[in-house]
Amino acid sequence: MPVVWRTRSDGVKQRFNLSPLRSEIIKLYLDGLSSRKIGGKLNLSHVRILKILKSENLARRKLIKPILNKNYKNLTPERAYLFGVMCGDGCVFSGTEYKDRWSFKSHIVYLSVKDKDFLDEFVKNFIMVYGVKPNIYYRDRKNNKWSNIWTARVNRKLIYEDLAKYNFAKFWTIPDEVMNSLDKNIICSFLRGIYDSEGSVSLGSRGASISICSVSKSGLEQIRTLLSRINIKSSHLGQYAVRDHPEKSICYYFTITHLNNYLIFLKEIGFSIKRKEKQLLSYIKNLKRYSSSPSNLKTSLLNI
Repeated sequence: MPVVWRTRSDGVKQRFNLSPLRSEIIKLYLDGLSSRKIGGKLNLSHVRILKILKSENLARRKLIKPILNKNYKNLTPERAYLFGVMCGDGCVFSGTEYKDRWSFKSHIVYLSVKDKDFLDEFVKNFIMVYGVKPNIYYRDRKNNKWSNIWTARVNRKLIYEDLAKYNFAKFWTIPDEVMNSLDKNIICSFLRGIYDSEGSVSLGSRGASISICSVSKSGLEQIRTLLSRINIKSSHLGQYAVRDHPEKSICYYFTITHLNNYLIFLKEIGFSIKRKEKQLLSYIKNLKRYSSSPSNLKTSLLNI
């Protein structure tokens, strides 16, 4: 077993027996294996591996994983869709997580929803933007009153930092690059993301409406502005008190009504969530002018 002598600060010499695995540890680390995996492979503690690497003056590799798509900051329809989702149901946060005896900093981007088609659309666009596939989780809730939950989750510092610089908090606002864009595809893709998250279709005895609500009054006003750019007229903002959630005392909303607006919405924006789209299409198909000839509906959609 290799031996080294070291002199303490008080001048006393001490003998140290070096691990016979030291050379193998160094080789494995230089070959790219992580310190934790080396410990598992050689049945040594992670702390012991770190001490050996430090004694050999080997700098620890950074744990930050790169974003595979180098052009991820370019504003594309896919990135605009992610922005829309993040203004709604998406979430970014950082904090400390614990596993066994270890604590570590996490940087999380995630989406939890009940509609699998919504989650699939989010994941597809996420991969297109960042080149990274989120981890997918499913939770079957035993209470029939509660919906089962699909979750997409990514723990990547650089992705977190990219999204955290925008105002996706409680009183969110639309990113400036989307608001300033003249590209119709960008605008419509963002709107689809926010309507997938916060939009709903209501059917009543007097007709139908596409509504959206949020505590962010300024955010909804911006959405109305974007809708007007693609010739969709909407109502003025309304508001109501949310008694069950004191922290959300006032919620704002507006609606889209009238057939022509529905048709533009379906053609230019649409829903990734099929149940929402089916509700609206069902209402339109039952109108007198379309009930006798379903082909009229398809023609109207194509001719807008």
